Formats: sequence, C-alpha cells, structure tokens
Amino acid sequence: MFVVSDNRSGRPDIGHYNGGYQNETFVDAFVNYARIVLTYYTDRVPIWVTFNEHSLYSFSFAGADNVVHAHAQVYNFYHEQLNATAVQPPGLAWVQRIFNLEPQWTVEPDPQVIKQTVQSLLPSSTVQVTFLGQGALNKIYDVKIDNEIFVMRVSLPVDPYYKTMIITYQSSRDNPIGFEWIIMTKMPGRPLKELWRSLSFSVKTSLVGELAAYSSCLFRNQLHGIGNLYRTASILKDSGLSEATWLAPIPAYSDTSPLSETKHMPAGLPDDVHRGPFTSSNDWIASRLSLSEKDCQSTLDNLPSSGLDSDDEADADDARRTLEIIGKLKALLPSIFPPSGDNPEPSVLVHDDLSSGNILVHDNGELAAILDWECVSALPLWNACYYPAFLQGRPRRLEPDLGRYKLEANGEACDLYWEHLWDYEFTLLRDVFIDRMKSLEPEWVEIFHKSQRQRDFDLAVQNCDNEFVARHIRAWINDLTAGVDIYRSLHDRIYGD
Repeated sequence: MFVVSDNRSGRPDIGHYNGGYQNETFVDAFVNYARIVLTYYTDRVPIWVTFNEHSLYSFSFAGADNVVHAHAQVYNFYHEQLNATAVQPPGLAWVQRIFNLEPQWTVEPDPQVIKQTVQSLLPSSTVQVTFLGQGALNKIYDVKIDNEIFVMRVSLPVDPYYKTMIITYQSSRDNPIGFEWIIMTKMPGRPLKELWRSLSFSVKTSLVGELAAYSSCLFRNQLHGIGNLYRTASILKDSGLSEATWLAPIPAYSDTSPLSETKHMPAGLPDDVHRGPFTSSNDWIASRLSLSEKDCQSTLDNLPSSGLDSDDEADADDARRTLEIIGKLKALLPSIFPPSGDNPEPSVLVHDDLSSGNILVHDNGELAAILDWECVSALPLWNACYYPAFLQGRPRRLEPDLGRYKLEANGEACDLYWEHLWDYEFTLLRDVFIDRMKSLEPEWVEIFHKSQRQRDFDLAVQNCDNEFVARHIRAWINDLTAGVDIYRSLHDRIYGD
C-alpha cells in the first residue's frame, strides 16, 4: 500500500499561516504532486490511499471544499486516465508515465510453463529454464537443453506475429505460455556497460574503430525509401502491411513496425495517417507531425465543453502548445526537407539503440555480438550518418581529477567521478569514430557535418509535445525563420555543449 497525504504535521508553519487548505493553489499543488507519485509507482503499488492527516485543519468551508476537490480529482485521474485499459490484449497494459505511455506486463510468464513448452518439443531432452533479464518489450530466459544453452525471448503482444525465426518459435499467443516466443542461439560475451570500467582506453579505441567499420559497410549498401524490412512472403493476409510495403529484389520495406518503443502501439491511434513506406524525408516527417497533430486534436475534442477541472485545463494547454509548435514545424518543413518527387530517397539500415547494453564484448574487450535489432529501420542518410547511441552524450574535454571527488566508504571513487570520466572518454571516442569514418567513408563524414539542421528538425518533431523543451524549440524555430546566420543548434540548446 502507498499513501498520498495532503498535510504533514511537520510541514513549515508558513504553509498553514499562508492559507493552508484555504489557499486557492492547494488543489492544483496536491493533484500535481499525486499525479507524479502515482504515475511513477503505479506499476508497483496496487493500493493507494489519500487522506488529510489532521481534520481540524480543514474545518473552514473553503478548506473542506478544497480538500474534497483535491481528493476527487486525484481519484478521477487514477481511475479514468492512469488505469484506463481501452481494449488491451491480455497480458499487456499501457501505463501513462510523465512523458509517454509505457508497456507493462499484467501477467508474468511462468518459467515452469516455459519449461513444459520446450520439453514438449524435445521430450527426450533435459530442459532447464532460468530468467535472464528483460527489455521494454521482451523477457529473456536462459534455456539449457541437455548441455547446450539457448536464449528464449517471450514478447508482449505489442507488434504481433513479426518475430525472428530462429531455433524454434511461436508467432501466435495460442500456446500454454500465453505470449509469442522464440528460442535462439545465445551469443557469447557480456554487455559492454558491465566491463567498461575495467577496459583500457586503447581497447575502447579499437572497439570504436571496429564499430565504425561496420557503419561503413552499412553505408556502402544503401537502400531506397524509408521504412522497415520484411520478406514479402512473411506478410500476413489482411494485416495492413500489404498496403504499407513495396517490392524489392529480396526484401520488402514498411514503416508499420519501426517501434522506437513508443510510436505505434496503444489502441486508438488514427488509421488515416500514412504509415509508410515513405519516398522521402518530407513524407516521413509530415506523417509523424500529422500523427502528433491528430493526437492533440483528439485530446481537445474529448474534453468537456464546460466545467473543465485543473487536469482538463492542463491537458488542453499541453495540446494547444504542441499544436502551435507543430504548425511552425509544418511551415518550416519544405525548406528543411524539400519534396523529392517520385524518386525514392537513399536510405541506410540503422540500429537506433546501439547502446552499451546491446553491445556484447569478450572479457578482453573484443566485440562479440550486437543485440536488439527489433526496431531497426531503413532511414535517410542525414539520420543514419551520426554517432551510434552509446557514443552520444554531453561533451567533456577536461579529464576529471580523482582527487577532487569524494571517495566511497570502501575507498572506491564515487559515482559522479565515473559519470564524468564516462563523458570524458566518450568525448574523445567520438573524435576517434569520426577520424575512422574519414578514412573509410569520407562521404559519410561530409553528410554528418552538413546535416545538423535536419537532425535538429527531427529532434523538434520527437519532442514537439515535451513541455520542458518547448521554449528551446520555439527559440530555435525563431532563429531559423528570422534568417539568423549563426545560431545555436537545438541539440546544444537541449543537451548543452
């Protein structure tokens, strides 16, 4: 059980003497506080209680009225918004976080059932199942069959059917586990983030050079158009993919499933927005803006015509602010991404989550494998020619001096030192990556240097509904529309430089 209290006896007296419950700002303050707490903990806390600790403090009519309204609004937020489960597949719930919807498991896969399922396929073998870890959409299990270890991935029903076919698989939920699953070979190595502190800088440099070589190979094998890869024969009838694919000599491409883990999953997304494949960046960006625009308009259309409470007013303000930014971005779109006609724009296969958790290395730092290709898309060159995700971060050109940092009780450096050292090393390694790409693919580097404005526009589209960066987006748009010759990039405005 978790408690949200609207008064504590230990609060500063100034809070009481300046109105306390009678203050007109109390309701919004309590509701906003509760929204943050409930949103953050809702997947872990099944029972919530709100109460006022000392009833005598709300004895006046104004105080009692505010307290009742505060509790009622929190109740409505929890039951009508946070826990609204509009036609969601069993096992999957969409939870509203502060900035976005997040998929959650409502049913845990049973390891014993997983073992029985595998055993039924291999009745003469010995099977052991151990939970290994999980990502945003999948739970991972070690499956030992006799003396060989495999990996089994059990998936939330977010993007049904389209799963990798490996050792054996089930692309339907009609099985004892109740979820889609695959068993695949287990790659050697450990996540780079676990070994990073123990590796020498020269080993890290070699690893970055190797990843640059792979980026070079992808750049040389360019595609045409923007979307995802499917073999035509794998597309289900009446799935919607048939209208969102185009034929190529080997694969077909579609935008219906570039998950990016937030874009397409909850029920209620408009079905009249072009989902791909896209001929050009202009088409792709315009479709994404249209999706956000329709979402905002839906929010406004579903608000009551009168008697808005503070939550409704906040939702309306958010939607109007986002629509204003979308309108400005749509006006800028043709100047940043001119329409390309009927000729498909060149694209490159991009692993957009090449994080240190998805890079497996051996104990000596040599590259072992790259994981999590689930959300990989064919993206335009201006997007593809950029640092891999694990190299992105805040610049730090000065090496942190360990003597200036607090040591932990065990004598080890504190986390802040390691964080700053991480930033410093990645700043140097970004230079290593660019230098390596210069020698391998000069054209890649040329595109990298001239594409900051396009990347900034894409960043603005991604964050058009983010109230915390809205002022940066507006200022960046104003500089562009005013024709300012030298202006700060949106990336630097948001993340600092």
